[in-house]
Amino acid sequence: MYRHKKIAILACVFLTALHIAACGPLKENETINERESVMDQQESNKQEAEDTGLEATAEELLDLFINGSIDAVDSADLTSTFHISDLTMDSEEEDAYSIGEKVDLDNDGENELIINGPYGGIYLDARDNKVYEFAVADGTALILSYTYYNGAVWIMYSNRSSAGFEFYHMEKFEGADNLVAEMNFGEEFDIDHAEAELKYTLNGTEISYDEYTELCSKIFAAEVNTNF
Repeated sequence: MYRHKKIAILACVFLTALHIAACGPLKENETINERESVMDQQESNKQEAEDTGLEATAEELLDLFINGSIDAVDSADLTSTFHISDLTMDSEEEDAYSIGEKVDLDNDGENELIINGPYGGIYLDARDNKVYEFAVADGTALILSYTYYNGAVWIMYSNRSSAGFEFYHMEKFEGADNLVAEMNFGEEFDIDHAEAELKYTLNGTEISYDEYTELCSKIFAAEVNTNF
């Protein structure tokens, strides 16, 4: 029994010696317990720093995209990403982009990033420690903007055709990955009957001209364009 106890004591001494050797010699008047306490605190600080990095805020993530530190995930293909250098930024070209405002576009209390650009540019959302493409313009058939309607922010896609009709699609989110409402409205004409009057619709149902103009006045008065 004595032999076993002696081996255990020697093992403890050996491990303690290794611990001290790895951390350098003890400072004057520093005890082993004090050294271990310092090391525990250092390890705690390191873990806290790592945890903080894992919990970057939406604002921090968007800023990391702006300064080129991280990429954004393409909404059309989640396996694909793009870098801010992939966009023509702050030039005189017609297809140039520029950093816009940060606005809560999905009604979740956290801001999204607007990148102003052609046909309304791109809106980016940050979540799950990544930046995602939230909404993107796509030519004259999908001009991107946003508006305030019935107490919430709505993403709006406009199609103002050169043929003389117009159509609008709006989406309301509660979190960028949670679409909660959609609305379609517009004016159209019967191409087979040119003499027929324009028809006005809201979510597929025909409405009167007065109802249509009242709806448009509310929506367009609060619309924010981002194509500059």
